[in-house]
Amino acid sequence: MKSHLLFFDIDGTLLDERTGKISNGTKEAVKEARKNGHLAFLNTGRSYAELDPKVMEVGFDGVVCGCGTYVTYKGKNLVKENIEGEKAKKIISLITSCKIDALLEGEEYFYVSKKTSNEKLLLVKKFFGEEVNQKSRFWEEKNPEFQKMSIWLNEDSDFEEFHKALKQEFMFIKRASDFYEVIPKGYSKATGIELLVEHLGMEKEHTVAIGDSANDLAMLECAGISVAMGNSKPAVKEQVSFVTKNVEDEGVAHALAHLGFV
Repeated sequence: MKSHLLFFDIDGTLLDERTGKISNGTKEAVKEARKNGHLAFLNTGRSYAELDPKVMEVGFDGVVCGCGTYVTYKGKNLVKENIEGEKAKKIISLITSCKIDALLEGEEYFYVSKKTSNEKLLLVKKFFGEEVNQKSRFWEEKNPEFQKMSIWLNEDSDFEEFHKALKQEFMFIKRASDFYEVIPKGYSKATGIELLVEHLGMEKEHTVAIGDSANDLAMLECAGISVAMGNSKPAVKEQVSFVTKNVEDEGVAHALAHLGFV
């Protein structure tokens, strides 16, 4: 079989969010696919700073992070969309005035406010910032450099004003009633695939994307072969070539075997 580029989402795809683990079956399937001549890439909404070492230990040829805003191949950086300096300060000022909780996600660190009391955001900070890779910083103490952001709303938030101020430059992906990923326009998980296809001189028909959520739709629509996890929402399953098993039922391994990569 001709070499393919395989793109994997992390949360809900490679990693079972209920257990926080990647199964041995998934690890072995990715390893075998690479041994068989295919290239494996993470394609995730997480920033590079939020990559868990246990995910990286699976073994990948490169990463597409921050919904396409940061891309590497064989350790070489191909794309990095940096938001920093005055632009970052203006965004933080807007976050504060609109009473929004935010996670600013970058290559070296991710940033939160000292003042946040959002429970979900504090869990992210504790997990990645204290338990996994010590990449958390307060934006009040260190000038942030980031590629994308995630925001949480509360009853006092002025989302309308926030969206109005940024909608010309940023795309908003609604993940829950109170949760959005906010990404610079011109980037997506699909643009990461397109960049690597061009960089490696491949054909898009020889790409495979496996995901489970709304921020995976762009890469699923872009790839030559698209796979939804069994635990995906119906809107995701409707957009794909094949629906595999749930993450807890070795969905990734099942998909790679079904498609003939292992």
